[in-house]
Amino acid sequence: MKRIDAPLLFNTAPSWPTTLDPPSVQYSTKLYVAPNGASVQPVLRNRLLVAPDIELNDYRCHAEIDWIDIGLETTGRHQAVNVQRFASRFLKDLGFHPGVFVSGPDGRPGYTGSAFTLRIQRPQPRALIELLKAMAKKYAPGRDTIRDLRISGIEISVDFYVMDQATRNLDAQNLLRWRMTDLLRRHLKPKDILTEAESCFPRFFSEVNGKGTATYFVGRRGTPPASMAAQLMRLSLPLELLQPLRKGNHNKPPIDTTSYIGSKEFPVMLRVMDKTTDHRDPNKSTVLYLPADQWRSRVEVTLRTVPGTVGVPAALGLETIADLKDFDFKDLRKLVFEFFLPTFSPDDPLRDLPFSVNVTEEEVFARSGVYGLDQMHRSLEQIHAARFRNREIKTKPVKLRAKGRSVSYTALNNKVDRALRSLSRRWQKL
Repeated sequence: MKRIDAPLLFNTAPSWPTTLDPPSVQYSTKLYVAPNGASVQPVLRNRLLVAPDIELNDYRCHAEIDWIDIGLETTGRHQAVNVQRFASRFLKDLGFHPGVFVSGPDGRPGYTGSAFTLRIQRPQPRALIELLKAMAKKYAPGRDTIRDLRISGIEISVDFYVMDQATRNLDAQNLLRWRMTDLLRRHLKPKDILTEAESCFPRFFSEVNGKGTATYFVGRRGTPPASMAAQLMRLSLPLELLQPLRKGNHNKPPIDTTSYIGSKEFPVMLRVMDKTTDHRDPNKSTVLYLPADQWRSRVEVTLRTVPGTVGVPAALGLETIADLKDFDFKDLRKLVFEFFLPTFSPDDPLRDLPFSVNVTEEEVFARSGVYGLDQMHRSLEQIHAARFRNREIKTKPVKLRAKGRSVSYTALNNKVDRALRSLSRRWQKL
């Protein structure tokens, strides 16, 4: 059984005792065997399953609604700032202290009108209902119910906290958290529709000449060598297929940098982060540093309504406030919170290409995770399929389905499922 060591990358190297091994995640490989004695699918036959040596019971998983956007039509014209003051005072008097932000329907500041969007941070069922009742009574008298108020946006997070143990010092806790942050990024692969557009490719940002510049998990720039390009042109294939076959195009995100899938303009955006701060405002250069017991690894998703569309929340069954009571948040997992384990070929799967490459499956996974490895496998599939059609090879390549050559990371997915089910139970009290 081969073991793989994946060192962790940081923008700012942490203070780390020289007596301890450098921070990394260890992986073990073994021949893939289908669960419950089932036959192994051809796409996974004779492949090695790659799994992290991480004890998931060292972590407590918790899901919550970070914020929710709710539309409110008032009977008269009002200033957003006055509506916000009323909402904030009401929640404070109720004993709750989440943030409330009020804007016009397009998020403009300084809005005056009758169509408002209320963004409630970290909402709780009872406080949300009491607030909306009070808002309707003051600003929309005569409204029969608040349960038909529309949800235009929602953000849901899944947090992993290191379990407290008396024998664990801060260094040990940090290492476990960093490993989970790396795990979430390396093994997350949501539905393909969320990564098809270039603006939605998995990426992270770094400062270059004082400007935030995107670095993609799998880069799409750079001119391939002429020998590689000539072969793709001969096979009538797009040159983009070469990008995942070049080692320099695969990039590993630092632990202390947020990574993104999707964009602010796209109705779905995912983020993975090592969360030790809150309320960061880049425009004001302000940030709240969290106490150590609140540090965690986080994956979160924003679901929005683009003007002129039904909206993602409504399409998923979260159209109105009433839907929160019966919504099964676990339904979101396969769309946005799906984690996979990779498999490697015991041989060199790149040796049969009509050109040479400088990358291996292990190197790709170490840099860009299951997403980058899947991109490489799909490039190989298309190239070999074209060569089979040209009768250059005798064996037709196995067609890759949605999972490709990866398998479900069942233990991690089950842990997320339990957290999302718990979130659903809390909102059944609405």
